[in-house]
Amino acid sequence: MTTARAEPNKDLAVEKFEAELRESEAKLNVLKADARARQAHADMNTISGLTATQAKIKQQIAELKRAAAADYAATKADVATAIDNLKAGVERLDARLAAWDEATNNEFSARLDKAEAKLTLWKARSDKVEAERGMKRHDQWAKLQESIALARARSAEAKQAKYSAKSQAAMEEAARHFNEAFDAAATRYEK
Repeated sequence: MTTARAEPNKDLAVEKFEAELRESEAKLNVLKADARARQAHADMNTISGLTATQAKIKQQIAELKRAAAADYAATKADVATAIDNLKAGVERLDARLAAWDEATNNEFSARLDKAEAKLTLWKARSDKVEAERGMKRHDQWAKLQESIALARARSAEAKQAKYSAKSQAAMEEAARHFNEAFDAAATRYEK
């Protein structure tokens, strides 16, 4: 067993490695929470692998603290490589999850755009139907007004002609048209 040596550079290197490990661990915890929220099992497996790598690095750092001068350089290089690999793994996972977030956000934005376009289409169709109804209503009102005016005119003619058979027939025809138009309007608008 080798004895630990208290050298200032050695302690600073260990502190740096421990700080880098804590940073990777914190990033990994964030990614783990994201993966859990999405129920992304493949990402959880990747995170488990990275967590195991972290545990190994912790052991290597502990060995580095106890290492003799001869073993120190080799152990330090191993720890540095392991931390670099861990950081790269965390960054790859972070990039994949960020891409997934971007794709999900883009998909959601596209769905919102589609919904907005559909709403505009449905509103235009509704406006068209309302306009057609308005035109039909206007035509019906115009027909009723025309029937009223015609009936009044025929009634006046019949009075002037002293209710002759011809004027009486014209007045009855105008009354029939008026009654049809009035009944149709009353049925439609007195609901």
